Order: sequence, then C-alpha cells, then structure tokens
Amino acid sequence: MDRVPIVFPVRFATRNAAVQTTTRELGRTGVLVRCLEPPPAGTAIEMRLYLPGARSGLETRGVIREVAASGSEAGFWAEFEGLSEAGAAQIAEVLARRERAPDAVPIGAVAVEPLEDQRAFPRHGARFAVRFATVQDFVLEYAANISAGGVFVCTEAAPPLETVVRIEMELPGSETLVPARGIVVHRVTPEEARARGTSAGMGVQFLDAGDHFRERIDAAIDYILKS
Repeated sequence: MDRVPIVFPVRFATRNAAVQTTTRELGRTGVLVRCLEPPPAGTAIEMRLYLPGARSGLETRGVIREVAASGSEAGFWAEFEGLSEAGAAQIAEVLARRERAPDAVPIGAVAVEPLEDQRAFPRHGARFAVRFATVQDFVLEYAANISAGGVFVCTEAAPPLETVVRIEMELPGSETLVPARGIVVHRVTPEEARARGTSAGMGVQFLDAGDHFRERIDAAIDYILKS
C-alpha cells in the first residue's frame, strides 16, 4: 500500500506563512496536501496532521517533493522528515483502517447517505447560512451539515465538480462570518435529490484558510454537539 485517498485537516507552515487546509492522500512516507498556491519543491515545512481518531494534531516536519501549481489538482506531496515512532504508528493505523474500508467516503460532510462507519470524520447536522461564490457575486444558501474537513451546502445551482469556490459561513455559536476557500467534491442535482428524497446541494472541501480557521470550525462543532 503506497498512497491512499483520505481527507483530513492539516496545517503547514513555511518561514513566511501558515495555512490551514486539507489533504487528498496519505502514505507511510508523506502526505498529499491540497493548496491553491503551493510553495516550491524543496521547501521545508512544519506540519500538524489532524488524523482521524486522534485527540490532537500530530506534529512533524516535511519537505515538498512534488508540486501541482494550478487547477483543481493544485497542491503538493510532502515527504515526512523526523517523524516519531509514535507518529508513524498513528499513520499506519489510519492507513490500516482505510484499507479495511476501501470504498469509504473520503470526506465526512459531503455524502448524504448514512455512512458514518465509512467516514474519516463524522458530519454534524446543523442549519446555518453560507454564502458562496466562484467568479460572480456571493449567493446566500444554507448548510445542512459540517465536518472537520468540509461542509454540505444546500443549493439547486451547485457549480461543477472540482470548482474552487469562496465561502463565508455564519457558524453556530459565532457572531462573525468565517471565510474560506473550498473545492466542490460532491454534487446532488435537483433530479437526484427528488429521487432520493433529500436536498440538492454540494459538498465543499475546505482549502487554504487562515491560521485560526481550525479553531473556529472546532468551536462550531463543539457548540453543535453541546446544543
């Protein structure tokens, strides 16, 4: 087993910036990170991996070895450096769980069927306002659920898959808008929604947010659970 598709939050920092984003793949020797403006190959980075099932982020270092600089595949492969034995064991366990569920949905917030046992992170049902935009003005819609890695937005006008969108969320328990960028990784058309008896919309995977973004998402999920 080399690289497997799995989505979880990740923070990486260079000398000049810190970014909260999400992954696309994980392996024993490194991780594939989604990033719309990736650093150049050879850049040394500090990383915090929010692995599924872990209570806190796994701290490690990495070196960027492969870069895709544009389009929906934008991002980089970071090779681990100085990974502890405990960290390697955590990653091995995540990969083993993934291997036992090869058809798992890669992101908790995007599916509409009850597949909780297959998710990297659980989704949490909550209705809150979300504004999204591609190159045009923001459109006001509502979220149906949120997870650590993304949000499902109810809309009958979802952009195509792999579209990068800007979003602003009125998260539960917060009085200020939380901005982020994301990529459309799942769509439910109005026709599919009527056939399933569910809501039309899109699953958006979070990308390239500010350094306090993870705290805001975690606080919102904690608020939802307590409510």
